[in-house]
Amino acid sequence: MPATDVAAYRKSCIIDPDAAPADHGAKAPYVDNGFGPISPERYYSMEWMEAERRHLWSRVWNWACREEDIPLAGDYVKFDLGRESFIVTRGDDGAIRAFYNVCPHRGNRIVTDEDGARPQGFACRFHNWRFSLSGENTHVTDRETFREDALCRNRDLRQARCETWEGFVFINMDEEAAPLLDQIGPLCDHAKPYRVRDMRIMRRVQAVWEANWKVGVDGFNEAYHVHAIHPQILPVFDDYHAQIDLYPNGMSRMTTRFAHQSPRMNEEGLNPALRAAMEEVGLDPDMFEGRMEDVRPAIQKAKRKRAERLGVDYSMFSDNQLTDDWNYDIFPNIQMGMHPEGISMLYFRPHATDPRKFIFDVIVLMHPQHDTDILPPAYMGLPDDTDLSGREPVEIEHVDWRKGGLGELFDQDASLFADVQKGMESASYEGAILSEQEQRIGHFHAELERYLAGAMSG
Repeated sequence: MPATDVAAYRKSCIIDPDAAPADHGAKAPYVDNGFGPISPERYYSMEWMEAERRHLWSRVWNWACREEDIPLAGDYVKFDLGRESFIVTRGDDGAIRAFYNVCPHRGNRIVTDEDGARPQGFACRFHNWRFSLSGENTHVTDRETFREDALCRNRDLRQARCETWEGFVFINMDEEAAPLLDQIGPLCDHAKPYRVRDMRIMRRVQAVWEANWKVGVDGFNEAYHVHAIHPQILPVFDDYHAQIDLYPNGMSRMTTRFAHQSPRMNEEGLNPALRAAMEEVGLDPDMFEGRMEDVRPAIQKAKRKRAERLGVDYSMFSDNQLTDDWNYDIFPNIQMGMHPEGISMLYFRPHATDPRKFIFDVIVLMHPQHDTDILPPAYMGLPDDTDLSGREPVEIEHVDWRKGGLGELFDQDASLFADVQKGMESASYEGAILSEQEQRIGHFHAELERYLAGAMSG
């Protein structure tokens, strides 16, 4: 049932009250970031967009690709972030490096395709200057026509920092930035049971949404909107009692119960969605004698037995991890919904020129499977004919959000966020006021403001 006041709400939103302090599911100490208002200008002003470009995106770790995207020397991926573009490639020595996608001669983009292979190195198609896989300039066309003084400056491709975690390749433009693992925070330890390094991307869908990137981050940082926009999942999703954990460096987590209907519903017995969830793990709902609250632990037990039959190791996971969504927000723009069977990753990037748009990726990762009985939660939206072998790289599916294609829930959010963007620019709007269900939004903006301290007035 809903709580009667803020104190009661906080107490009711602990998924495992018996968890030891060292357990991954333990409730983190409360962090008070206030309740707003959050200035609306940050969602549409060019001044904010430029301040973020200079003081945020140039200083944080940004995910560029997976290690398996560039398995051989000369393989590369083009990664774009706002107005910047990078070449992430593997060298002859096996090392992964990231170069600004800019020829030092006249500024041309070195590569324009999303990925490829150039084992002999890179060449600028403007004047055929050439560069090794380590970034060194190896050829200047008609060198004899240049004054020596003109060629004294650095002619190599400029390099960005590059570090990896669990198969993810990140880059950073700031030579003084703290290590990547500081930004990943507690997820480094929490993710170990999932063996993320061994996962492969099974689907990646990309769209340009009609809103600022922070509208997207805010929207997916809370479950408060689910009852209004996504009522179809309330029969199997407790949207109200989410455990929210706030960590250093803007990191946060929201843990929500699945296989447990929302307290906003008054339906008695087993609703059709709960029955379907039971059938997925081999339970017969007609033979079930428990209450609605007993369905989730029954599914957890059934999944452990089923895992033994399928040869899957769940020994490192808690019972709650077998059913619930453990959603981590990696500041500033990555969210990961973690499940033993797979990860739903949401990626938010700023548009190059328009603060009222952002690039949104929905990415599903799984361990390569040959047994079709092993699937991630249905809400991740993998098509029935998805190749789960992981043998072939996945092409990015570019879709128009107005025509759908991201999946039912994301299509609903795309339409909503476009209207949120418009409403935020009304002269009557004074800024977001946050509930305890929206703590992650306040935590995110507090960290954002630390990066932009002194650069903005609002």
